[in-house]
Amino acid sequence: MKQQLTATLLFSVILFSCDDDVMPEKVPLQVRQNLLKTFPMAYYIEWEKSGKDFEADFTVHAAEHSALFRQSGQLMQYKQAIPATALPEAVSSAIAAKHPGYMITEVDAVVKGDVTCYQVVLRSNTAELEAVFSADGQTLRQPYWD
Repeated sequence: MKQQLTATLLFSVILFSCDDDVMPEKVPLQVRQNLLKTFPMAYYIEWEKSGKDFEADFTVHAAEHSALFRQSGQLMQYKQAIPATALPEAVSSAIAAKHPGYMITEVDAVVKGDVTCYQVVLRSNTAELEAVFSADGQTLRQPYWD
């Protein structure tokens, strides 16, 4: 009985966690074409619906990426995982000054048009926080893109 309840609960969690997933054939052709035009080396592509827009999660050269597209196929923004050592010096310095005792555990470069910002996950012994920085080390109020 416990195994059946556990299996049912696990199935429910998996089902609800996939509620935004979209099969590739349900993504407009112009969106799929623009993804492959912009990121020709993309593989392991998964699609999600985000409001009226489409988000692709994929890999390029072993680095995780996400890209957000309008239904028209227009690329709105994208992000890619980068090592902490690739952060601009101003961002690393700002993190050290504003968040002493925290370690950088995740970094994404987020590109929207010609502007690149950096979102980081920071952890201490007792807390975790997410922050977004401009290339010059200023903390931005824009939301963290999961």
